[in-house]
Amino acid sequence: MIEVAIYEPELLCVEMLRVALSEETLEARLRAIENVKYDVRTSAAESLFSGKRQVNDDPRYIASLHQIAKTSGRSYEAAYELAQTTQRFETKNERKLNIAEHIGNVVLLSIYTKKFQGVQTDDGILTQVQCDARKHNIYGGKNHDTLRDIWRTYRGVVHLGMAMAYCEDNPNADVNVLHLAEEYRRALSENCPKKAVDPYVDSSLQIKFTYKTRY
Repeated sequence: MIEVAIYEPELLCVEMLRVALSEETLEARLRAIENVKYDVRTSAAESLFSGKRQVNDDPRYIASLHQIAKTSGRSYEAAYELAQTTQRFETKNERKLNIAEHIGNVVLLSIYTKKFQGVQTDDGILTQVQCDARKHNIYGGKNHDTLRDIWRTYRGVVHLGMAMAYCEDNPNADVNVLHLAEEYRRALSENCPKKAVDPYVDSSLQIKFTYKTRY
């Protein structure tokens, strides 16, 4: 399991973290998350110099100016790579991630209702999702092999998008999205289908998001 610290400014851009997770490999996801962090920090630092503020007498502004100058090359690189990630997300990866998160929700429901259904069994979760996709004509979800590949690719990161969707559907609920994502992650990694010894998602495949108040 890889733990990623998320600070408050980054939490305000949690949608971009989900975009970063839409990359198809762990290495690409971690790079994309790093790019999001650089982009957030650069935007926050640059905002300090907006308007008519005087920066000479405030150490925060001076430190931010030095940070912008020191990391300007990496910041431009991060912005460029993040734009590429976003383009891949919008053209193909968003659909795959949506499907994977739906599979994750069906798995979670099976856990919470104590059915503990298998994922790839004949009448298991992928078969249920496949039937739903055919019923609602959902592109990319009608083929069992495609669903298996999508789940294999994204099962370690679906918990964040699942938590975001819950918070969006329940705006009045007093829920921290990262705390809920961690609850989902643990449920997926600590429970097994009936008659199985392996969890729904091995923790070694997962990215854990931890909220931090200070850099």
